[in-house]
Amino acid sequence: MIGKRYGLLASATILTGAACADLTSAPQGNPVSAAALSAAFSSVPVGYGDLASSYVGTGAAGFSDRALWVGGGRAAGFERNALMGGGIQGAFTGDVGFGRGFGHQGPFGGGLPCAGTFDAATGRVSCSPETRNGLTVTRSAAYTDAQGQVQEAFDSLTTNTVNLQTAVSGTVTYTRGADGTTDGVDSAGGRGPGGRHGGPGGSGRENCWGDGRGLAGRLLGDTSTILTASSTVSSQSDRTVSGLAQGSTERTVNGTSAGDESTTGTTSRGNFTATRAVADTTRDVVVPVQANTRTYPTAGTVIRVIEASLTYEGESPVTLSRREVVTYDGSATAQVTITENGVTQNCTRPLPHGPLSCE
Repeated sequence: MIGKRYGLLASATILTGAACADLTSAPQGNPVSAAALSAAFSSVPVGYGDLASSYVGTGAAGFSDRALWVGGGRAAGFERNALMGGGIQGAFTGDVGFGRGFGHQGPFGGGLPCAGTFDAATGRVSCSPETRNGLTVTRSAAYTDAQGQVQEAFDSLTTNTVNLQTAVSGTVTYTRGADGTTDGVDSAGGRGPGGRHGGPGGSGRENCWGDGRGLAGRLLGDTSTILTASSTVSSQSDRTVSGLAQGSTERTVNGTSAGDESTTGTTSRGNFTATRAVADTTRDVVVPVQANTRTYPTAGTVIRVIEASLTYEGESPVTLSRREVVTYDGSATAQVTITENGVTQNCTRPLPHGPLSCE
């Protein structure tokens, strides 16, 4: 699902000066460049925020059509000094502190967000499926104490190991008319392109797409205008955290997540398909436990990959991919290796806060 080819980040090309009145103007047949896809790195598929992953994503309950990547993304581009997928979760940087009841508090703590139903045959507790905004979320967990004995519920004092499994699937759709209103405010309550009322001209008369589709709802780096789109997602995660019981001196985290997103739609240029494959792997990430203190990981590795593709009917696909490897060595600086389309950069990232700094 996730390929092996990666390369250097291309600069995002943002079309400017286009008015909403041009929404149905004839397309120009210029080839689409990889720069048109770079915004795919700024987010992850809708519903990914419900998973246990290193990405910062949007959950099913918080979905808005701004979260859809349709060849342009939900942001105008991807910042070079940021990690992809909305950044990296605070638990991976030391931005989450410990408090009372350590099993519930601190990085990677806690269990399911529901009481759930225990199945003695599997040793797992399951939540009832939830469907929000066209996406269905299923969750289950396995709890064990320090002796490895199965528990029917999470206990903040005695539960030592938690395995969480989550899946998100479904389809979300939108049309140009539903993405904005005559006063420039989209259906999710946000403002028009650039955060201004009434779109680029600010007149309040235009009906525009929200952020991330370029001015006048155009695909970034291209000249076509998005008319309709529908995205189908299928994502899942599996994470195990140990060292949660009272008295533990460190937590160890291992897990994976993976998701596929496929968007089809129509534009003034013709029909298009935009796809993304997202994944991450957490390997033996260790976080020291200290009361009322924020501690960053001191060991372990996180591998993050996103691939994106945009294809117009009758044209060759345009693809772009990126791989990030975050390594913790016990210091206050994480080592980050970024590979995009075969070109590798060595970077650092201060813990808990700070931008990437690359050679």
